[in-house]
Amino acid sequence: MQERTQITVPLLTMDVRLTDQFGVQAAASVPDVTRSALVTRPAGPAVNFSETFSGLGDTSVVGWYRLLPMKKWYVVTTFGASLPTGKTETPRFKTDLVEGSLVPTSRLQRGSGTFDPLLGASITRKFAIGTLFGSMAARLPVRENGEGLRTGRSSELNAGIGRQLFTTRISTFARLGWLHRAQDQFQGTPILVGGGHWLYLSPGIAAQIGKGINVQAEVKLPIRRALANKQLDSPAIFQFGISRSF
Repeated sequence: MQERTQITVPLLTMDVRLTDQFGVQAAASVPDVTRSALVTRPAGPAVNFSETFSGLGDTSVVGWYRLLPMKKWYVVTTFGASLPTGKTETPRFKTDLVEGSLVPTSRLQRGSGTFDPLLGASITRKFAIGTLFGSMAARLPVRENGEGLRTGRSSELNAGIGRQLFTTRISTFARLGWLHRAQDQFQGTPILVGGGHWLYLSPGIAAQIGKGINVQAEVKLPIRRALANKQLDSPAIFQFGISRSF
């Protein structure tokens, strides 16, 4: 079987600063996923298979708190939850287990169907060579949803440097990121999709256009992967964003 999955996920975000040290950020995802395959058979012609979904995904609401500077290091902590605004579907699996795990036949989901705690922190400091930055984030599902599906926990660490390029309006950056994700489960049994460790190198560029409009683009390149099982994975992930500050 020759299989391909194309994923586009617009993310709409609003960040409101309530005080100089505290604010609230809300973000809603609108995933658009198409999975297609060419299934060959011992007898007869090959069969084209395709499934797709799009629509509102989960919405995250987090509060952020900026700590007082510590020896010119600036630290921001975040805390909140992912809300189950995305529609869920009952997953389908093959009857036989493989290595003790369920084999899905279809389990594309818009959302998780659960309230998941979100925690994070970021740190920055300016030097002559540029601005050093780092961040950590975790999503910690605590239960399964109404269909019996429990999303695997995930955590991510990033570190990098940014530097202005020719003018204060343009800057380049590069980050090294580590992502860990546990396998999803269905009614306590692991699912043979997802799970593993990824190490990404992400170069990018940011530009300020006009008054308060910022444009940013980066490419996440997996330089090392340790997957928990056989699964589809991307050779590169392109991210593009536009923000407007008031």
